Amino acid sequence: MDNFQREASELPTVMPMGGALDVDIDALRRLAADLVGLAARLDADNKDGTGIGDWISDPKIRTALKNIQHDWSHKRGEFVGYLRGVGQAAHAAADAYAQTEQQIATAARR
Repeated sequence: MDNFQREASELPTVMPMGGALDVDIDALRRLAADLVGLAARLDADNKDGTGIGDWISDPKIRTALKNIQHDWSHKRGEFVGYLRGVGQAAHAAADAYAQTEQQIATAARR
């Protein structure tokens, strides 16, 4: 298991309970941070200009690896954008759930 895979017990859960919704806000915040962190790591990947094919002597394999690297470099930005967006959405959802819980608690005390 790598750093970005969580055990099932660590993932945010939403469980219907007689019409109620129970959300693990802390787990949702951790997921959001992990997604944004992964996006940052991918965005920083290969910024030094190192070519993955530079150390291969066979010209056909070297060219194929450079083509893969080019395609990955091109798509990486799009993928990073998606990860950041999902991470930000998860963070916003956690904030919304926390605010709702606070409002319910405040209303219950009245």
